[in-house]
Amino acid sequence: MHTARCHAHLVKESLTTGILNVHYDSMQMTVFYEDQSIGGMPLMCPFYQEPKNTMVIARILGGASLSPMKQQWEQFMAARGLGEVVFRIEVTSIIWFKILPSYRDKRCQIYFS
Repeated sequence: MHTARCHAHLVKESLTTGILNVHYDSMQMTVFYEDQSIGGMPLMCPFYQEPKNTMVIARILGGASLSPMKQQWEQFMAARGLGEVVFRIEVTSIIWFKILPSYRDKRCQIYFS
């Protein structure tokens, strides 16, 4: 079996104002190569992100958390020989949020992307 490492540097921005509290119960990263999962790992323990705040999440996947099959490894090497290997990273979260009660009668817009 071949060993691989994937360095991920993610930026998580909170664009919410102080009226919306967002709590993350979990955050998981999965790495895909040609639409097939080749590994993944939890990114963070449960946390609360302050409004209008930016977090940097840096992780290295390797070993048991990133295990491409032999055929995928051969495809990596062939693509690397051509100068580019493309991976897709999917980050999934379970969140809960609360709009503060003091703003109950005011309008607010919430955007998720």
